[in-house]
Amino acid sequence: MAEPASLDRTALASAVLWSAEQEADPTGACDALEALGVAALTADHLRRLSALADGDARIIRSGAEDRIIRQDEALRNRARALVTTFTAPTGLTTPTAP
Repeated sequence: MAEPASLDRTALASAVLWSAEQEADPTGACDALEALGVAALTADHLRRLSALADGDARIIRSGAEDRIIRQDEALRNRARALVTTFTAPTGLTTPTAP
């Protein structure tokens, strides 16, 4: 096991996205991307994450028939939340009431 500081977080983000795209562990992939943070992501990673969030093809393609759609939508919602988090402008403050 490598020391956390020596890990190639960008390469890990690629592997994690591939896992989600191949339906290997899409929920775990979202957890891992959240833990890796925006600094580990490239523009291509964000594009791929956006495709998971809003693409036409189902990500979840196997399992109990009555759960596939619910699981797929839950994953898309999680991916959308990550895209929003990772692309939100930083340094903005919310106005406060006087």
